Amino acid sequence: MQRRTDRILPLGLASAFTVVVQGLSLVEFLPVLLALLAAAAWAVVVDLAALWVRRHARLSAWVEDVLVALGVTAMALFAFGGAIGLMMLGLALDSSSISGETMVLMFLPSIPIAIAANLPTELVVIPGLLVLGWRRGPRRVLVVVAAGLYLVLRVWTYLVFAGDRLDLTEAERSTTPLTAAQREEFAAAFHVEDPRWILNLAVFVVLLLAAFFPRNPLHRRATSATVGP
Repeated sequence: MQRRTDRILPLGLASAFTVVVQGLSLVEFLPVLLALLAAAAWAVVVDLAALWVRRHARLSAWVEDVLVALGVTAMALFAFGGAIGLMMLGLALDSSSISGETMVLMFLPSIPIAIAANLPTELVVIPGLLVLGWRRGPRRVLVVVAAGLYLVLRVWTYLVFAGDRLDLTEAERSTTPLTAAQREEFAAAFHVEDPRWILNLAVFVVLLLAAFFPRNPLHRRATSATVGP
């Protein structure tokens, strides 16, 4: 019974995570039913791929450790890059000479950074780790915690922020200093006081801790040598 649960539960968690996160993402472009079907289809693809990898012990160990490393890298980019970006935008709005054009040019680079961090994490890293990392030990606990935090982050984003549609067409042509009212509009539109970076940082820390419990024996020895006396 326990072994059956250990086989089914991670697949269920990975599928639920994928359907919720991808469903919320796709519903902006597709009807709800189609969005859920597409999300479910991707969940099946990830689950089947993870099951195939899990049947090969050595490959599974390497893939699991690589996914953790990829997750740490992506969340470091998102957490620290996002926090610094918000600080820069906030400080720029304090300038008396800042224009709409400059604000837009400062903001635009954050879009590909967010995409580069989010896509691999939500499409592959988290659901893949829920399946491959499902065994007794601290890493499983850390992976589940990271998945839960990331799920809260993405649901929060889609429900609260994704509905905002920035119309930058007029702002990017403005070369005159912003008025006080315009500064407030930019601050609200760019969410310069957005606290989500704290969740990004939390996911990064949890995945970083998971990296100290590698599955691959070679990685385990390297980690022990690094943190040893």
